[in-house]
Amino acid sequence: MFDPTAFDNIKFMIQAEVYDRDLAGLFHVHSRKDLVDLATLSRESVITFSLKDSADLRVSLVVKADLEKLAGELLPSSNALPGVSLHILYFGTERSLMAERMDLLEWMWGTERRYERKKIDSDQTGTTYEWHVYFERIITEEMMDELGDLISFIGESLRTVTETE
Repeated sequence: MFDPTAFDNIKFMIQAEVYDRDLAGLFHVHSRKDLVDLATLSRESVITFSLKDSADLRVSLVVKADLEKLAGELLPSSNALPGVSLHILYFGTERSLMAERMDLLEWMWGTERRYERKKIDSDQTGTTYEWHVYFERIITEEMMDELGDLISFIGESLRTVTETE
């Protein structure tokens, strides 16, 4: 019988929270990817969504688990902490994610995280702006009750940023 890992449980909770808001008419889910890298024995899940009425600014939640995190869960002799890493990516056009809006996101998310800003110029798709927030800790199953609050906060941040002129 299959025993789900921390990655499976956390991924499921995040997806359920996002899809519940999609069904309620708050979010629109644009894509979902579940990836396995057989070379490194790592897994990654990405779900991308926006507010229902504003697809210009989107968010991707990226959940990753590498071999070390899996070993921490499955091997009693391992000292690794079982869990996942979490990374959130906001992306859109210059209008939807201008510098002032990135500043607002940094203020909303607080100083205890690591941020990255990217401007991507493409001959094919034009210019895209990205704003990344990285959690500098392992997300464990004990934190699953907080995932609903995290998704709600992301929704609020999308609303606040899109309403800012």
